[in-house]
Amino acid sequence: MIIAFVAPDRTGGTEDTIRRAVRAGKPVEAMRRLRLTRERQERFLKALAETGIVSAAVEIAGTSRTRVYELRKRNPGFAAGWEEAEERAADALEAEAWRRAVDGVQEPLVSGGRVVRDDDGQPIAIRRYSDALMIALLKARRPERFKDRAVVEHDITDNLADRLDAARRRALAASAEGTVARLPVAVPRLVGDGRD
Repeated sequence: MIIAFVAPDRTGGTEDTIRRAVRAGKPVEAMRRLRLTRERQERFLKALAETGIVSAAVEIAGTSRTRVYELRKRNPGFAAGWEEAEERAADALEAEAWRRAVDGVQEPLVSGGRVVRDDDGQPIAIRRYSDALMIALLKARRPERFKDRAVVEHDITDNLADRLDAARRRALAASAEGTVARLPVAVPRLVGDGRD
């Protein structure tokens, strides 16, 4: 009896290869085909640096997610390469965000749902800049100046009961000493209460 654990894979790629081989009674052959050789490790790390997506890098390298995650746990050199690949992917994303925020992106000018064209029939392009990306870049590079303003909440109940009790005692003491004049209390009169 052959028992194999296969991690779920939504891409329908290498993990499906293992499933098919297990069903065909050839799990060892399938595992050999997905072995994480030095070449596959390099292909995986290169693809991870280019895409930033583990699933895509696994497909390009022709191996499985399970194998790369296991190797990352066991092999510090591979783990360091993985971290470097993720940094390179993040750098590429940051460069693209910078380009869109600072240089802008050419887009066709649209009016009334139609592309506006010049006298020669060529589409007129305008340059759009991304303020949201600009703010994100500023927050990342200069967080002390561009961070979100934090809401400061004060707990007004801090010793409030003690302070109110002390104020009540002072007021009672002043009243007993006669230093506080009592204000006349007027009973509110309701309309139609029979005192007319």
